[in-house]
Amino acid sequence: MVKRSLQASLTGIQQAKRAFARKGWTQENLALEVNLKTRQPIWRFFSGRPVERHIFVTYSYPESKITG
Repeated sequence: MVKRSLQASLTGIQQAKRAFARKGWTQENLALEVNLKTRQPIWRFFSGRPVERHIFVTYSYPESKITG
């Protein structure tokens, strides 16, 4: 199992939530968009819990689907 080692800052979570709302996505929509089988990693990310590196990167950078 991959170690969950990265977590978003409060500011990062707020920015991601704004982008998420702007797109009008649900957690399930985003999970499908980024090829996740469940929405649990998304919930973990938005609640400030540690997530796997590739999930963190997908949500955190401007070129990712969530903030694009």
